[in-house]
Amino acid sequence: MSNFTEKFNINQKLTEGVVANSTLLEVQKMWHIFYADNNSIFELRALWPKGVPNTKKPIYKYYWTSQYPSLDACKNAFELDALALNAKGFNIYTVMNPIGSSVGGEGATKDADIQYRDLLLIDIDRTGETSEPATDSEVAAAKALAIKVRLYMASRGWPAPHMVMSGNGYHLYYLLEDVCNDKASTDLVKSVLNELSSKFNNATVSIDTSVYNAARITKVPGTIMRKGMASDNRPYRMAEVCDEL
Repeated sequence: MSNFTEKFNINQKLTEGVVANSTLLEVQKMWHIFYADNNSIFELRALWPKGVPNTKKPIYKYYWTSQYPSLDACKNAFELDALALNAKGFNIYTVMNPIGSSVGGEGATKDADIQYRDLLLIDIDRTGETSEPATDSEVAAAKALAIKVRLYMASRGWPAPHMVMSGNGYHLYYLLEDVCNDKASTDLVKSVLNELSSKFNNATVSIDTSVYNAARITKVPGTIMRKGMASDNRPYRMAEVCDEL
């Protein structure tokens, strides 16, 4: 057995307890953030984490609420698949903006498949190298910056966002109203992210300016987020909704 494979097996054992604590209740909190109604279409995207051996192909699964007895039944199917695939080692994502009926149901959702934008994502992560899990101090720095950004946005008239500890940093999700999916809105989101990054980035953590596209995927709460090899001071963590901060 190679040293790399042996380390991976040890790594899996280190995270078994964390995976076991991934509760359905935490996953269900995603519906507080992402819009869902009886006409919704959801994409679940399962991606094998970078830097982890035994690479597997991406998995794309679509859920049409119209094909289920109820919206709750559709949500539950998504939730159970998310937990099952996460337990197999995949990182789990979903498309954050509403998907239109034009989506083909194969491969990844494209920007043109998005009906409209209803969320602005501010993604705060480590500055520089991110090939391994974050340390507790790096996550704490991302939290501190998230709070600063939230206060700044509130001073500019933005409503309170949903906050998620993403596993290695923090996400802020701001609700948008009647924002078309077009070039103008893409340019607007780009400008907001660039302004915030210029104002708040520091040597430890920074705002990702690349998350402006309409079909942006984002992490599903209640699932373990993996990258590289975990260690005692760089553990894998569950993404968690933390609106109370």
